[in-house]
Amino acid sequence: MKKLDNAVVVRVLYGSETGTAQDVAEQIWKSAKRKGLRSTVSSLEDYDMHSLTSDQLVIFVVATTGQGDPPANMQRFWRLLLWKNLATNMLQDLAYGVLGLGDSSYQKFNFAAKKLNRRLAQLGGKELLPVGLADDQHDLGIDAVIDPWVKKLWDEVGNTFNISVEDKFDEENSIIERFDIAVMETGQLSSMNSLCRSQGDIYAHEEALVKDEVRIGTIVDNKRTTSEDHFQDVRLIHIQADDISYQPGDVVYVRSKNSIEQVRHFFDVLHEHDVKLFPDTVIQVSQKDIKVPSVLKRSLTLGEIVEQYWDLNFKPRRSTMHTLSLISENELEKEKLGEFSGAAGQEELYDYINRPRRNILELLVDFPHTTSKLNVKVLFEIMSPIKPRAYSIASSLRATPNAIEILVAVVKYKTKMLEPRFGLCSKWLASLRSNDKVVFWLQKGTFRFAKNKPMILIGPGTGLAPFRSLLLERALTDESLKDYALFFGCRYKEKDYHCREDLKRLSREKDLKVFCAFSRDQEHKMYVQHVIHQQRDLCWQFLQNDGSIYLAGNSKNMPNNVRDEFVSLTKETGEMTKEEAEAFITHLEKNNRYQCETWG
Repeated sequence: MKKLDNAVVVRVLYGSETGTAQDVAEQIWKSAKRKGLRSTVSSLEDYDMHSLTSDQLVIFVVATTGQGDPPANMQRFWRLLLWKNLATNMLQDLAYGVLGLGDSSYQKFNFAAKKLNRRLAQLGGKELLPVGLADDQHDLGIDAVIDPWVKKLWDEVGNTFNISVEDKFDEENSIIERFDIAVMETGQLSSMNSLCRSQGDIYAHEEALVKDEVRIGTIVDNKRTTSEDHFQDVRLIHIQADDISYQPGDVVYVRSKNSIEQVRHFFDVLHEHDVKLFPDTVIQVSQKDIKVPSVLKRSLTLGEIVEQYWDLNFKPRRSTMHTLSLISENELEKEKLGEFSGAAGQEELYDYINRPRRNILELLVDFPHTTSKLNVKVLFEIMSPIKPRAYSIASSLRATPNAIEILVAVVKYKTKMLEPRFGLCSKWLASLRSNDKVVFWLQKGTFRFAKNKPMILIGPGTGLAPFRSLLLERALTDESLKDYALFFGCRYKEKDYHCREDLKRLSREKDLKVFCAFSRDQEHKMYVQHVIHQQRDLCWQFLQNDGSIYLAGNSKNMPNNVRDEFVSLTKETGEMTKEEAEAFITHLEKNNRYQCETWG
């Protein structure tokens, strides 16, 4: 291993569907810059694979999707890395670290990171430290693993290359800016009227220039599928769009916006603390050390950026607290922000931010003296971009040409904060009306549906979406759906039985077997696993005929409960021992005959 010197660049590469890995990668990049190391950060799709044999130090931050698959912007890199003719000593000069971002409620927790770590070692790379497995389910969130892993990483870099990894920047000068930010025109309008003069959706044109798959859809219908007196608002949203292609099981990524009320509140917070930035302030972003996102490459008003680029629901992280502590001149606020950004203050930070789901604007209100020191450059460092949201497609392209339907549950809940919490994208989608526009792109889903085989489909709640897509598609090509058994679950038959008329029609006309669990319609709660138990003979018959199991829905308890029931019915109906039944279900999973798509 050659000594790391000033001529060597520390590469930080990320693979992610939604942007969390990018956020973490940029924090590692900033950490390297503070140590005086030359460093770059980029997505794996922008990285030149040939550089891997000459680079000396590469840090990978990768998320996992679906059935343990790498994210879309990592897939090309991963395919090239799997070439069979690659020499086993190809990466002998490379030192690397792999940090995975995942959720342990998913069966294939951090598989992409584990597989990448193993493959790099197979090609001769030197593993600086064990793969980091960050877990969204941890009480302190992903930072519980990220922070100690990054600290250990720099210790190993220092030991391996015999260099100092102490921070070298003075405290007052240590805000590391990703972009060059210039104010082209000083705004004057404090009202929201300037937003009405917006140039439209800032993503629609710019992303379409660099991504062929980006489309602009038109809302045709936005229909509530739950009763008005039900606690949850669920929508079946019909989007019309030309030149689209998808299959059952595919997903659509949607770009959402903040509401006008949220944007108004953002500027109110700034103005209350004498920060003179207005919606019609014109901003120009240019490259400094990090590639500028395509959407920011033209002049935009601050109102457009706040409405469409920054996530005003963003929960501040430790790095946010650190940046704010650097600009604070109030002794008490600076001390508290410093505590939040230190390793010893992580539990207190979790209690302050994560438990009540406190957002970035509420943080700024709580630290008024620090907020008064904000400027547009600091805002670009503490704000986080709105991340696209994935939804399973609920429609069939054959049944409804040039259209996509999605089943969206509006996320809303209460915490100890005065204002209710809500999901940014789901609330925005629910607010759309006929002829409103949506920026989206399509992506292959994780389900691999078998052909001409019996299917057991388990989709409680909005987990119904991919199976509605499949059944509507197969109904057009198959004479009968008698070899399909759908298990649907909700609370009340009369309140949240989504797409009931579709299922009744398919049952009546195509012999689809539909079994429902209405958990609150009787004294004892009834869930999908209980109905599966009632239909254990049918399920076993399907499995004996080379059938498959497909499950979609919330990742909390349902997937494990359903799996336990299949082990139980296999033991009982198949007359096996518990060990044999467990081995049978594991065999189905390994052979893609038991597939799950779940979300938190």
